[in-house]
Amino acid sequence: MMGLVRQWLLGVTAAALVLALADALAPEGGAKKVCRLAGGLALLLAAAGPLAGVLDGSALTQAVEGWRNRSQSLEQELEAQNEQFYLAIIEEETAAYVMDKARELGFDCEAEVTYGYDEDGVPCPWEIAARGTWTQEQRARLERLLEEELGVPARRQSYEEIRP
Repeated sequence: MMGLVRQWLLGVTAAALVLALADALAPEGGAKKVCRLAGGLALLLAAAGPLAGVLDGSALTQAVEGWRNRSQSLEQELEAQNEQFYLAIIEEETAAYVMDKARELGFDCEAEVTYGYDEDGVPCPWEIAARGTWTQEQRARLERLLEEELGVPARRQSYEEIRP
C-alpha cells in the first residue's frame, strides 16, 4: 500500500516539475497559455491516473454483480429460515389444538405434529404422535376427529399409551 502511495506521489511530483519547466521555457502569449492548459491536463492525469484502474468498468461491474449475488443468496437463506420458523409455529399450534381436543374428549395427552407439503406445495399436517392415557373409545374418537378436521389419516397417527 505504501509503495503505491509513494509511486503516486513521485508521478505527481514529476509531472509538476515538467509542467514548471515547460511553463518557464514557453514563449509569452498564446503558446504559454496552450502549454499551461496541456500541463494542467497532464498533472490532472498524473494525479487521477491510479483512480482509473480502480474505476475500471469491468471491475466495478463484477463488484456490483458480486454484491447482487450475495444479496440474493442471503435473501434465499432468510426465506428458508422464515419458512422453517413458520412451520415450527404451525406445528406447535396444531399440537396445542390436538391436546385441546383430547381434553374435550376427557383425557390428557402430549402431542407432536409434523408438517409436510401437499401436491400444490402448501404446508399441511402430515403426522401426529400422541402420548397419554385414554380409553379405546376416546382414542378412536380423537383419530376420527383428526382425520376429519386436519386431514391426517389414521395410518399417519401414532399413539403411545402411558400407563399410570
